[in-house]
Amino acid sequence: MRAFVLSGGGNRGPLQVGALRVLLERGIRPDMIVGSSAGALNGVFLAIEPSRSSVDRLAEMWREAGRRKVIHAGPLRTIWQLLRGTDHVMENAGLAAFIRAVLPPAVRTFGDLTLPFYVTIAHWLTRTLYVYGDDPQADLTQALVTTAAVPGYFPPTWHNGEAFIDGGLVSNAPAQVAVARGATELWVIDLAYSTDVPRKVGDSLSVIRHAVYPALYRETLLELQSVALRPGIRLHHIPMYDYQDVALGDFSATEGMFELGAHAACAYLEHPEPNVVRCPRKFAVDELPPGPPGSKPFAG
Repeated sequence: MRAFVLSGGGNRGPLQVGALRVLLERGIRPDMIVGSSAGALNGVFLAIEPSRSSVDRLAEMWREAGRRKVIHAGPLRTIWQLLRGTDHVMENAGLAAFIRAVLPPAVRTFGDLTLPFYVTIAHWLTRTLYVYGDDPQADLTQALVTTAAVPGYFPPTWHNGEAFIDGGLVSNAPAQVAVARGATELWVIDLAYSTDVPRKVGDSLSVIRHAVYPALYRETLLELQSVALRPGIRLHHIPMYDYQDVALGDFSATEGMFELGAHAACAYLEHPEPNVVRCPRKFAVDELPPGPPGSKPFAG
């Protein structure tokens, strides 16, 4: 069984759209979709119908998200929310309304989908992964809003006094979920993180993002490597590193992301490396900048 595993990555999601278009054009079609955060939002369209027309509708969804400013986290809004003492920058009501608007009217629950579709969320306190998709009556909008609930950006989903957040905080490319649900061939479309990309310090949200992402991405790579070593598993890892500094809510590069995502998929298909997990380059000691007086890089 072939699964598309779509990682989270915020408004870098259009990169996946370009890659998905190439895979479908090459006749690589999924039997199952597993997604986290932005990957789940992309995945639901393929779970409705894994076709080129669905990818076209998905591309238009990202354009519409930019036009509607579905995600807006400017500095004034951030300051206002911080002054109010809230635990998030943006409300999720607008996102929920947008999801309901872009989904076909007849598609409201997991049971309305054509393909098996699994969405990951996480329990805030224990960091335990929870999975939507086994219950056909489960509400799609609720699942997609919760998997997008990055702490500090969107509020968590509360149930019986317990908070649930973006599953990417536990498993951003949930390959283990795909294997547990029967997948033996995995195409992991990874909105990857790399230290080998120039980046500016940026605003406070960017600082938090770049402080947290490296550790989270190490966990992602460990999960992919573990899955790739399992007998009978064939894993294709397509990481995409572009636009890592795009600001939250900035959709101005959507068209460029479509193109670069397609380029990444084409490049992989020209030289496929099954069960090879591509890791960011590690810097040699002589490539590192000098530290403050009295310090030097620790080489182990």
